[in-house]
Amino acid sequence: MAETPGKRWRLLLYIARLRYPRYPAYYFPVFVLLQGLKKLRSDLKLRLLDFYLQPIPNVLFEQLQSDQLVASEHTLFVSPTVFREYVVEREINGINLVLKVAKCSEQVDPTPHDKSLVSIILNKQDVSLLCQVAPHADVPLNALWVKENLVENLNERYTRHTGERYWARLQRITEGQHLPAIVAKANIFLYQTPYDLSSDMVDFILGRYFETPRLLYRNHTYQVPLTERFLGNTFYTKHFAVLVHMRSLWFKCLNLDSTAGAFEMSGIAQKSLTTLQQTTTYNNFLLPERFDGPNMRPSCPFGLRKYFHSLRSSLQAYLKMENNGLVRNGIYPVFMLRGERGIGKMAVLRSVASALGIPIYYADCSEIMTSISSQTETKLSTAFNKAKVCEPLIICLENFEVFGVDNEGHEDQRITGSFQAELMTLFGRQYSHPVVVVAVANQKESNTPKLTSLFLEVIQLHAPTTAERLELLRWISLGHRYRLPVAQLQKIAEQSQGFTLADLELLYGNALEAWRRSQDTGRVGLNHFLASLDHMQSTFSDSLGAPKVPKVLWSEIGGLAKLKSEIQNSIGLPLRHKHLMGKNMRRSGILLYGPPGTGKTLIAKAVATECNLSFLSVQGPELLNMYVGQSEQNVREVFARARTASPCVLFLDELDSLAPNRGVSGDSGGVMDRVVSQMLSEMDGISKDPGQQIFILAATNRPDLIDPALLRPGRFDKLLYVGPSCTVEDKESVLRAVTGRFRLAETLTLRKIAESLKQDMTGADMYSICSNAWLSAVRRTVKEAIAGDSIDEGLNADQVIVTEDDFKESVKKFIPSISPADMAYFNQLKGNFSA
Repeated sequence: MAETPGKRWRLLLYIARLRYPRYPAYYFPVFVLLQGLKKLRSDLKLRLLDFYLQPIPNVLFEQLQSDQLVASEHTLFVSPTVFREYVVEREINGINLVLKVAKCSEQVDPTPHDKSLVSIILNKQDVSLLCQVAPHADVPLNALWVKENLVENLNERYTRHTGERYWARLQRITEGQHLPAIVAKANIFLYQTPYDLSSDMVDFILGRYFETPRLLYRNHTYQVPLTERFLGNTFYTKHFAVLVHMRSLWFKCLNLDSTAGAFEMSGIAQKSLTTLQQTTTYNNFLLPERFDGPNMRPSCPFGLRKYFHSLRSSLQAYLKMENNGLVRNGIYPVFMLRGERGIGKMAVLRSVASALGIPIYYADCSEIMTSISSQTETKLSTAFNKAKVCEPLIICLENFEVFGVDNEGHEDQRITGSFQAELMTLFGRQYSHPVVVVAVANQKESNTPKLTSLFLEVIQLHAPTTAERLELLRWISLGHRYRLPVAQLQKIAEQSQGFTLADLELLYGNALEAWRRSQDTGRVGLNHFLASLDHMQSTFSDSLGAPKVPKVLWSEIGGLAKLKSEIQNSIGLPLRHKHLMGKNMRRSGILLYGPPGTGKTLIAKAVATECNLSFLSVQGPELLNMYVGQSEQNVREVFARARTASPCVLFLDELDSLAPNRGVSGDSGGVMDRVVSQMLSEMDGISKDPGQQIFILAATNRPDLIDPALLRPGRFDKLLYVGPSCTVEDKESVLRAVTGRFRLAETLTLRKIAESLKQDMTGADMYSICSNAWLSAVRRTVKEAIAGDSIDEGLNADQVIVTEDDFKESVKKFIPSISPADMAYFNQLKGNFSA
């Protein structure tokens, strides 16, 4: 017997010598031994490894376990390495999850004298759950992906704080361990919902849910998703009015009975094999949901977190209804979210409701309001009576801006009184769970002040800043497979001034769609987003224009060197050195004046481009309106839009038509006087707010017609004269800027053309000369092509060469746009207004 091991060793060494002749024979047995020890060490390390439970979105969990034979919320997704270690047979994918549960981390006393049996049982107990296990490549080695609902069920079961991490170990199923079997009867009760669900609808939904075998645990809450894919197109379309607002149906497993009548902690329920018995309905908080759909992103957008915390902290005081002094003293939980359409009011409300586990009942005020007051009161009472059926509850009044307003736009006192009476009736009842009223208004200001005064708090959602738009874009990108780096998202955020959450979501979707249509083999890039951004800004349907960064460079403006330097020092310096500028030492506006055609508007666009500021251009006459008060409202909206697009250049063209001298305008209603007064107050408001980086540029041909109050220091405190080009150097500079895209003859020198222009000329005059010279060259090129029979071969702009003769012909036909008498007048204005 002793010779047998020796023969085996000699045979092994002989084979190793034949297989690996370059190495000694004993290398291979030692290598095998080391590999075995390494594998043993790895197995021991996995067996002793503590795993943490990582909750994933409910929708994503359902997608990952769609191929499982038995659907279970107690399914663990582990890394493939862990799966191979703990699962011997792939068909038997059960495992024991041993949780290290402490009742509450704050209640555990770490002192050594606390060694009582009660403390050990209550605070340091381990809980074992039988779960299914499945592999997934994205799961970290020491993590267990579980459904978010499972973690919330454990929090409710063991009174753990939200956010506390669970640690656990895995154990293989032992021999003789009782595995879940199909139960004969399952008793459940539904969570109460504010929407009217007939018994046939409930039976259909539960029947569809239990068509797949489901593993149920006693006293656990389960969620039935009410999606079109789950319920089917026919059923979803038939009950669309209800299902469009109901995202899911919740039920709690009360009892499980096996075929032998024994008491079961867990079991498998299936439609054809299990009798499902619904005992009663149930009022309680739902399980909190903190993820948005199938994506690993929070339900509240990043850029709206401050509004989320504001509303949640307001509702937090009313979560415990027992002996709540606020409600007893008449301080009712009535709140309002107000802001522009698409700014994210409903996203904030839904995320708060999901985090607190409170269902929402949506009531549209455009359907509640009718021409008959009694019908309006009845519909309002019906909406508030939903609290009798379901609690806790948030009653959401959508489109609240149309509520309580009569046909003439005035506040309806009867509806306001009825609303107040309904609130007192609603909160006069006794509730065991909170009931909250939240109104959502799609406007900035209230036209029903008495009605608004009934709300405990009005949360105003403002247009997002550049930093908030970047956070919103980051949140949106988490919902897509194709994402941009943060540096590129920053550029998009800087150029999308005035965009809300809905606008940014549309921008992201349009960019991805443009990338798919282009059939670009590479990844989606910044160019797709910028192209979609330009398209959205060009098709913006606001009469006042959309703020955007123009594309005019200083190199495209000839001459005016001294004026460029002065404007850059006035606007560029405060932007580059914010820390050096005092809070009260800010210039409010610059007024550009001079003859028409000298480039005042072009200078304003170049300022916005070079400083990377959004540009909002407003023509003076377009703000005037025939209705009383509307002109002042337009002025307020222009400055409000400039504030939302900060940092911004607000350019007011034709200022003399918008702000003439008060008292001499000749309008019988005094409209222009009120417009000027409104503009004065708006400019003062900007200069007093150091946080608003708004630079006002204005242009006019007649500064003597402007009200003197606008020209004092603190408003338009710097007047810059923009005149025609007088020197040869300035004229050559303008010609070089205008002809930058021309193809000039090699013998042509712009200096010689500039010397031939004897009189003072504006930029518009020289543009006219260059344009006529270009047309002359085009006509000559076409004639040469016809004479040479090459017209059929096609012509392009590169073949047009502008010569000196073309310029000479254009100069001969030129007629100055400003007469000598007009130039004398503007020179006189320059002497009166220039320092």
